[in-house]
Amino acid sequence: MTTVYYIIFAAALALGISAYFLVKKFTKIEPSKILKGAGLILALVFLVRYLSGTIALRDTIGLNINSPFGASGQMNTFYATLMLWATFPAFTLLATYPFFKDRVRSLTGLVKFFALLVYLLNAVFMPMLLTAIRGEKALEEISLQGVSYAVEIGAALSLCVICWVENFKTKFDFKQIGKSLLLILCMMIAGVPSFAPQVILGYGKDAIKLDDFTLYHRLALYAAFIMPLIITAIFGRFDYQRRRYALLFLSVTTMINYCAHHSFESLADPLSWPLHLCNTAMFIIPICLMFKLEKVFYFTMFINVLGAFFAMLMPNVSDTANWLDVETVNFWLNHYCAFFMPVLCLSLRIYERPKLKQFIYSLIGFGGYFLLVLFLNAWFSNYGDADFFFINSDFIADKLGDWALDLRDFTWEFTIGELKFLFYPIYQVLFFLVYVVLSLAMWFLYEQAFQVVDLYLEIAQRNKKIRVDRLALEVSLNGRNIMEPMNMDGTNKLILRNFSKKYATSDVYAVKDACLEIEGGQIFGFLGPNGAGKSTIIKSIVGIQSISSGAIEVCGYDVEKQSVGAKMQTGFVPDHYALYENLTGREYVNYIADLYGVSQEERTQRIEEYVERFNLHASFDNPMKTYSHGMKQKITIMSALV
Repeated sequence: MTTVYYIIFAAALALGISAYFLVKKFTKIEPSKILKGAGLILALVFLVRYLSGTIALRDTIGLNINSPFGASGQMNTFYATLMLWATFPAFTLLATYPFFKDRVRSLTGLVKFFALLVYLLNAVFMPMLLTAIRGEKALEEISLQGVSYAVEIGAALSLCVICWVENFKTKFDFKQIGKSLLLILCMMIAGVPSFAPQVILGYGKDAIKLDDFTLYHRLALYAAFIMPLIITAIFGRFDYQRRRYALLFLSVTTMINYCAHHSFESLADPLSWPLHLCNTAMFIIPICLMFKLEKVFYFTMFINVLGAFFAMLMPNVSDTANWLDVETVNFWLNHYCAFFMPVLCLSLRIYERPKLKQFIYSLIGFGGYFLLVLFLNAWFSNYGDADFFFINSDFIADKLGDWALDLRDFTWEFTIGELKFLFYPIYQVLFFLVYVVLSLAMWFLYEQAFQVVDLYLEIAQRNKKIRVDRLALEVSLNGRNIMEPMNMDGTNKLILRNFSKKYATSDVYAVKDACLEIEGGQIFGFLGPNGAGKSTIIKSIVGIQSISSGAIEVCGYDVEKQSVGAKMQTGFVPDHYALYENLTGREYVNYIADLYGVSQEERTQRIEEYVERFNLHASFDNPMKTYSHGMKQKITIMSALV
């Protein structure tokens, strides 16, 4: 049968290559659309192969127990595991490449070398890999899984060949090679099959338990919070399309892993459908990332994340399951993805941070989901133990105590034909309401976390700008002390050089190419109608707002590059000022003098002069809350002058 599979593989390879170039030559269809069609066909073939039966290696423990290659075939088991492992990221790369090749340039090199090498190895070692997939009798008969696997290899290699033909020129850069190898490592980590730890390492120590808040359970929970921080640190510097593709790749490989225990045969049983809340995240997240479905995303943002967190707190795995067991690994991979992938979509700025409107959308979606599984649980219970979202059993109630179990004593039952429908109305309504309240609390936590993150990002951006400005200042001063004015000829002047200001929300300049030079001792005022730019110029001079282009100098100090030095030369009284009214006039003026570093001798002399001029003798040492409006204005002007 090996020959038959190789003939099918060769036919698929030849058909894939010839179909692409024939369609390209004799039709007006764009090559990019042809490639997208090829990627979808590859995905369909992979899906047929994947769901035609579970992988035989899933039952193997420690390379030799239950191995399809027998107890002595340890090396074959090891090699087959590694190659099937590499096939997951290679397939994901090829299936998504046509949709992102123009947005993420590095994908072309990965397809030309990594995906090509992986599927060449698949072709060369097809008999061994078919045995790993189908079992020891895989080559004794023709099977749908074997045929679809041969077609998959042919279709994948045809895509690799087309990529080579269309992008033949290759420049080898050691730096780029290093980046590509790092990307391949990340892809392999993202695509690790859930059966790989059990196959390669066997079972771990029985003392390691991932439940009941043992040390190991807590470590597994901590990992759910640490991993998104690491991923954000790695991909946060990338552009939008690379960030989006990285998350799409991770979510697709996780979805493939999750589907490993499903098959066409198992899906024929409605009780095995992936309708648990965290299971739905496996499919919702890749779809959202591929097609930018915002409202659907916010459902998984609020509902799936909370559900995954509770699931990890109360793992629904067998008490006898080993921590390296396929099902245990699959459980944690599934819930890790459901828990932190939506958060990553926000931290990497794929979607806007949610507002109340998005939260309401998510609750509407959750209400629909809850009613659906409520009905399906009651219906499917006629054929077995149906318990989607754990609302039909006492799994959650048992962990809450007797009071929750007592709520299940209130039931509502009716029949339709031969079907019996049983509900627990009080328990299930409270279940829904509590989940909604917890979702609202989580939204509040998100808001607080976002504010903290925004604060740190703003601080980081400001520090970065300070460092850049300082470097530019040092270059401009050419070795002079950074406390000196940049323009020594303008130490007694206010200068605007082609100053322009455009606000971020407007395409129109508030001020355009304003030039002005005022000598020391002159009094200068702005006159003009509303919107002429008077306040804009003044606020930019005193450093309240940024400069779009041009430059402003105050006493030789550049307002943008030497902001502190320029402000030290400026006294400013705004339209709407704020005073610490529990202070006396004297205390407030001294406070401002301290900020500006005015010496005690100078401030004493100036204060006496201005108290006399403004006629404030009687009230200067009284709290400012006793002052009239005019007296407060006098204090602000005095502070600016001092």
